[in-house]
Amino acid sequence: MTSTITGHVHFNPDRSMRLVLAGPDGPVDAGTTRRSTELGRMAQDAAARIGSGPADISLLVDRPPWLRLGMIVRMPASADTGERPRHPYGQVVGFLPIGGVVVWHPESSAGVHAPEDLVVCDPASVDPRIVGEISGRTGVAATFE
Repeated sequence: MTSTITGHVHFNPDRSMRLVLAGPDGPVDAGTTRRSTELGRMAQDAAARIGSGPADISLLVDRPPWLRLGMIVRMPASADTGERPRHPYGQVVGFLPIGGVVVWHPESSAGVHAPEDLVVCDPASVDPRIVGEISGRTGVAATFE
C-alpha cells in the first residue's frame, strides 16, 4: 500500500529552500537547496529514511518573500530556439502552490518559472515603453517592493 507524505518548502533569508516532511513521529528535515529542481530528489530520499515503504509525496511551497504580484522581473533566456523576444522582462501575475511563479511577458504570454531564476528589477531601471507595454496588457501597475 502506498502512503501519502506531505512536505513543506520554506524560504530562508538567504533565499535557499528548506524542505520538511511530515513524518510519523514528527517533522523530518530533508535538507536545504538553492534549486527547485532538487526538491523532488530530496523528498524521495527523506521519505526513504522515514521507511514507510512506497510513498506519494505532496509538496507545498511557500511564496518567495522577495517576490510580489506586479513586480517587474528579468526572466532566464528561453530554451525554445524559435522564440526570440525583444527583451527579457515580464511581470509577476501569480504563484502556484507547488512553487512556480507565473510571469507574463508581452511577446510570449504567461509562463511558469522557478523563483530562483527570476531577478527583481526596479521598474525605473527598465525602458518605460516596455514597462508600459507590460502593465498595459496585464492591467496591473508595476511595483518594486
